[in-house]
Amino acid sequence: MKDENQGVAPGQRYRVAGSSFSIWEVEAVARYPSEPLPHVRLVRVGAPRDRKTVALKILRDKRYYQPVR
Repeated sequence: MKDENQGVAPGQRYRVAGSSFSIWEVEAVARYPSEPLPHVRLVRVGAPRDRKTVALKILRDKRYYQPVR
C-alpha cells in the first residue's frame, strides 16, 4: 500500500532551508478537489497566526524545507 502522505503527519516540524529561525509545524495534510497533488497546511511555531499551504511535494524537497528532529 502506497503512503499517500509520504510519511508526513500533523505535529511534524520543518524549517525553511537556509534558515534556523523559521520553523513550521504540520497542521494537516489536505486534499483539494481542484488540485491533483496533496497539500500541507503549516503553522509557524511561536506565531500561530502565520499560516501557509504548500504542496506536499515541495515540503518533502530538501531544497525548500528540512525536517526538524
